[in-house]
Amino acid sequence: MDSKILCLFCLTFVVGLALAFPQVPVPAPKSGGYAPDHYFQYINVPKHKVFEWGYKRGNKDHFREEYLSQKDHTFKAKLKWGDSYDGHGEMYYDYNHAPKYQEESKYPAPKPAYKPAGRR
Repeated sequence: MDSKILCLFCLTFVVGLALAFPQVPVPAPKSGGYAPDHYFQYINVPKHKVFEWGYKRGNKDHFREEYLSQKDHTFKAKLKWGDSYDGHGEMYYDYNHAPKYQEESKYPAPKPAYKPAGRR
């Protein structure tokens, strides 16, 4: 029984040690962007009301790429997809027109209705 536990421990230790070493990094293209065969997923939240999130998944025959970002009242989204059957699409959404003031009501507020003083 003890030899089985010792073998299991050694196997777990060797696998854990092998996984602890970093993988060989893929060099980034010189254009500063991602090559068509580079797939990724990330999120960045540097401070309150500011975030970036995105991913690119799939393979050269079928892929999907999505990106979202928000900074205060500005929101941007991008979605791209493609496949080996010449299917391709892109959608963009940009919202940056938040109201800077509170609009006044078009109708006056109703006067409060009070109960007569003599009744309960």
